[in-house]
Amino acid sequence: MQIDKSPSAIEHALTLAILRGQHPVGTRLPTVRELAELHGVNPTTIQRVVSRLETRGLVTARQGSGLRVNDPSECGDISLVPYWLEATLDDPARARGILDELLEVRRVLAVRLMLRHREAILGRSAALHDAAESLVAARALGTDALRDADLRFARELLRATGNVVALSVFNTVARVLSTLPVVAEAMYAQPSENAAGMLGVLRALSGGAADAGEVIEALLAETDARTLSRFEALLRAHHKEEGVSA
Repeated sequence: MQIDKSPSAIEHALTLAILRGQHPVGTRLPTVRELAELHGVNPTTIQRVVSRLETRGLVTARQGSGLRVNDPSECGDISLVPYWLEATLDDPARARGILDELLEVRRVLAVRLMLRHREAILGRSAALHDAAESLVAARALGTDALRDADLRFARELLRATGNVVALSVFNTVARVLSTLPVVAEAMYAQPSENAAGMLGVLRALSGGAADAGEVIEALLAETDARTLSRFEALLRAHHKEEGVSA
């Protein structure tokens, strides 16, 4: 099998190595020339990789002092979340914790935005109902179709709020779902549950009750809790299978 030596592949490998602590915070990465030899590429390719790692906040390049590894928790941004999840898949409890944090941020942000933009969202209720129903219809088409149907629902909500920060969180979740199939498998194991949650949110919004925020929070939290339980169970089952096969 041919090894991918593209800048993106090398960046991916180095990012995971840093997040896994293989290059501890405060230490220095090998030199550009050493990294080029290690990965079988020219120094120009590594320079491009280093620039990307600097942009992510993972390293600081200083003339004469090499590539210093930074603390990802202090210097990284939301673009690191998919990498954090991937880097911890061999530790189901920790991976669950990171996914829990991401879903909580999404949930809290979603509740606040839905209450603030209730009228605008209800103005799109027909499209949102269609998106919820398409999730159940996509069940026979596989996980990718389920993911796409769910993301359509989220996009409809975001179009109503016009919040660009929420969009960045949405894009992060979308990237996690597209790059880590195990997350999508856990999230869409029961499409009817997801659809019921979506429709429940719309009912809570349209009802106009004072406790709509609490109702929506409870609905989303219940859906996320099921996702987290399945996610951890899938990881543990995978590791058990690997242990048997090894």
